[in-house]
Amino acid sequence: MKRLKKILFSTRTMTSLLLLYGISMAVATFVESDYDTDTAKTLIYNSRWFEILMLWLIVLFAANIKTYHLTKKEKWPLLVFHLAFIFMFIGGAITRYTSLEGQMPIKEQETTNEIISDLTYFKLNVTDGKQTLSYDKYPYTMSYFNAKDTKWPFKRTYKQDYHFGDKIISLKTLDYIPLAKDSVQTTKSGKKMLNIVSVGQEGSVNNYITEGEMKNVDGTMISFNNPVQGAVLLTERDGNMMIASPLDAQYMSMAGQQKGVLTDAALLARQSGNIKANELATLNHRALYTINNTNFIIPKNAFNGKIVYYNGDKNNPIDKNLLSVIQLELSSGNERDTLLIQGGRGVTGFSKTVSINGMNVSLGFGSKILYTPFSLRCDDFLLDRYPGSNNPSSYESKITVINKGTEKQHHIYMNNVMDFGGYRFFQASYFPDESGTILSVNADWWGTHVTYLGYFLLFGGMFFTLFWKGTHFWKLNESLKKMHTKKFILFPFLLLLGAGINPSFAQNNTITSLQPEPGPTAQFAKPGELGVNKIIDAVDAKKFGHLLVQDFQGRIKPMDTHTLELLRKIYKKDKYQKGNLTFSSEQWFISMQVDPGYWANEPLIKVGQKGGDELMKETGANAEGYTSYANLVDANTGNFKLEKQYNQSFSKRKADQSNYDKVLIEVTERFNIFSNIAYGFYTQIIPEKNDPAQTWRSWIYSSEENPVAIDTPAYALLTNYFNGVKEGLKTGDWNKADKGIDDISAYQQVWGKKIIPSASKVNLEILYNQMNVFFWLMIAYSFLGLSMIVLGFAEVFSSGSKYNRLIRVLTKTFLGIMILALTIQAVALAARWYLSGHAPWSNGYEAIIFISGIGVLSGLLLYRNRNAFIPAAGALVAMIMMGFAHGGSMLDPQITNLEPVLKSYWLMVHVGIITSSYGFFGLSAVLSVISLLLFIAKSTNKIEHSIKELTIVNEMALTVGIFALTIGTFLGGMWANESWGRYWSWDPKETWAFISVIFYAVVLHLRLVPKLRGKLTFNMVSLWAIWSIIFTYFGVNYYLAGLHSYAAGDPIPIPAWIYITAAAMLILSLTAYFRKIR
Repeated sequence: MKRLKKILFSTRTMTSLLLLYGISMAVATFVESDYDTDTAKTLIYNSRWFEILMLWLIVLFAANIKTYHLTKKEKWPLLVFHLAFIFMFIGGAITRYTSLEGQMPIKEQETTNEIISDLTYFKLNVTDGKQTLSYDKYPYTMSYFNAKDTKWPFKRTYKQDYHFGDKIISLKTLDYIPLAKDSVQTTKSGKKMLNIVSVGQEGSVNNYITEGEMKNVDGTMISFNNPVQGAVLLTERDGNMMIASPLDAQYMSMAGQQKGVLTDAALLARQSGNIKANELATLNHRALYTINNTNFIIPKNAFNGKIVYYNGDKNNPIDKNLLSVIQLELSSGNERDTLLIQGGRGVTGFSKTVSINGMNVSLGFGSKILYTPFSLRCDDFLLDRYPGSNNPSSYESKITVINKGTEKQHHIYMNNVMDFGGYRFFQASYFPDESGTILSVNADWWGTHVTYLGYFLLFGGMFFTLFWKGTHFWKLNESLKKMHTKKFILFPFLLLLGAGINPSFAQNNTITSLQPEPGPTAQFAKPGELGVNKIIDAVDAKKFGHLLVQDFQGRIKPMDTHTLELLRKIYKKDKYQKGNLTFSSEQWFISMQVDPGYWANEPLIKVGQKGGDELMKETGANAEGYTSYANLVDANTGNFKLEKQYNQSFSKRKADQSNYDKVLIEVTERFNIFSNIAYGFYTQIIPEKNDPAQTWRSWIYSSEENPVAIDTPAYALLTNYFNGVKEGLKTGDWNKADKGIDDISAYQQVWGKKIIPSASKVNLEILYNQMNVFFWLMIAYSFLGLSMIVLGFAEVFSSGSKYNRLIRVLTKTFLGIMILALTIQAVALAARWYLSGHAPWSNGYEAIIFISGIGVLSGLLLYRNRNAFIPAAGALVAMIMMGFAHGGSMLDPQITNLEPVLKSYWLMVHVGIITSSYGFFGLSAVLSVISLLLFIAKSTNKIEHSIKELTIVNEMALTVGIFALTIGTFLGGMWANESWGRYWSWDPKETWAFISVIFYAVVLHLRLVPKLRGKLTFNMVSLWAIWSIIFTYFGVNYYLAGLHSYAAGDPIPIPAWIYITAAAMLILSLTAYFRKIR
């Protein structure tokens, strides 16, 4: 018994279980991406074995309280920490088994108390004419494991017996087809069926109904050769199809019409009319019937056939909302029937009604209606958009709660919850036509509060672990102090605060026209009109850069920013260089507006070498990898000459695209941007007068009514300016052009005053653009990191050398420069915060810059006097991260607007803290690399001393990192609970953040596992653990489906640097290991 207890509750067992727990969750995220969420929940998240695993971990946490005497005063922080996880697991269990979640759609001015459940059920309604009973008590989740081809042990089958008086109805699933699409095969052996073509706002839909079946068609029940009270009856008599409606109905013949045009009024009148309720009438196969607001046509007689269902594509937006099909076996007494029903989450009705053993049984699968003891009325739904854009800025609902005769008004919007009667209501979505609101509803008081108690215990336990005397972290800090004469105080609480700072072209000799002229072209220079001078006056260009423009997302920004972003997208550089001539982005953009023909022949469009020689040849790119617009246009048709190749490349899955395909897609995008700039679509600098949407126009724009339209005020103002530019180029007199800019600026100040930024903000943004601070900081950090690494090794290998003093002086100097660089980075981030209006870690580029700063900060915080490796590691983290941001094409530095859900203080707190942790993990990985390199070197006292010091700092960095990651992750759960009503939904991003917590917890607990306590093991494992962070940050976004995903399940190929980095880490680890055991 004692031996069994030791096996079940040992540290080795806990470490193994934590690894299994993390790996299981990782597998589940891939299952969800490849299949769906329900399949992942069935296999892992909601499975019995996973619940047993979590229960085992809870018991281990409780057992460790006694095993490691955590009730002692010096270990109270660890006691609180372990209690926290126990409460969180218990809270999760309460939520799992007792909570209520659903959706409440409410049209404006309508009242309801109905909630559509998130859980799904098999629903039966049984009647024998004397009594009617309904069955929908137990929830059930259908998954891919219910499909007929699934093999043991994954195969799942739903079986249930329902008692109706003295009769038993048995239900069993045979097959499951998610997101089902159908086709009909005509076959003599098939069942007799009809095709009912329903006609609605979204067009016509084929609805196939088999003999003896009843089907819901757009809200109306229709049966075929099966009289059912309240349903439309379609029946055959003497070879003719008859129809009977329970309500008065109308029909209109299609004869006498052709494509909506009346061709024979007399024939139309004769074959149109009314149907009296409950009277059989002959069906007209060319008539459109209207019964209970349902419009349908039955174009032909019944035929023998069968419906074949197949899976839709979950990554196709059209297929994503398709219902699933379930094949069932229904039996009662000696009767047995096989049938297909449609259903899924959100479906509340029945799919089919059949007769069996003297009973009519209606079956359905999906959500059920739950009822609140009070009602809600939607008084108004409001949707705001970003100025001049269709992108939602925010949406909100004015709700009145009606309870026991009293009414109380409430205001619900994103991140603002309504609590009433034990229920919480969240602004989740809205009707596509904006006619009403969709609220998310949650009732989980106990589960939420027990879990929150666990969260707060966790936060407190982690915080005090860093400072409480006697904790392992305190001992590490003391050990580090003893290794040096000077004292150093650590301030990791800065991290816990988020480390945030609040503070048609003109004709020319080569191309006559890029496309047919869309409208007035008065601003375009005529051939030879401008002579040889192509450079816009620098003063005028700078003045033009201060004008404001509205981008396609609705953001108002300086033309300096706008033109710089466009030139970077096309040319991949900040300035255009032609021989000795240099064009700023403003000069280039203005010149594009008046003389696009000149630029059509310039090698401006980036192709690069990555696409291979074939693409270089097809695009006519020069040796530097640039081509011109003219080279990409077919001289005969005026179209993009690589359109066929582009369509072929674009149609491929991203994982199947070659470098040729990917680069061709990028070149096509640059070609289109160039074209739209030339045509004027990117010159939206003129506000519309008295426009409530605050739309700004160029002289040309597109609308739903007219693909090419001319804005008269914009045309007048811009043409006046462009004429001044042409005059300036010809005569050198730029007064008219300057006057044009002044006129446009004055117009903006009058008609755009509600949304334009202040002059100081505009000037700051232009200064921010011109300085390009983060690029130069990348250069600085690269120099500092590499230099201090050299100094670190020099100090280790030259112990007692006469150069030691020089090394220390240089180290201190570089440290001072590093602190200055970090200060500049903080100021630049604060400036970006001010310019964007939100915390500067809301997109990939900003987060990378922020993480790099935290990496440097962590190296400085953990620095101990003479060891240059520690701050050097922080600088190298910044070098790697910022190099990725500025060298990779995946990250766009553009300042963008926020999605409505991100407009919350939670963005600053949750994202700030969680990304801060990445800086400490990055520092740990670099320190591990340095330590492993030292393990490879010939052992000396100085090297052993350095390894010991670096390992201690590594462990401290991991401790701070895991604390920040854990706090940030669960704060994200609190944000989700305030936004959507659930604090944990197994979204891949939050799951992988938790997986990283688990993996790093294993790394930190290896010191408690026999034979795994050495420094070499710790450094090797901490190095490889960084992959969990890399996948959490990058992999989830591009390879998994979820709220934080960009690839929507269509993954991009794995970059080459992944393989190179992994190979280098493997070689380093093996070399260090074999060197150590020699």
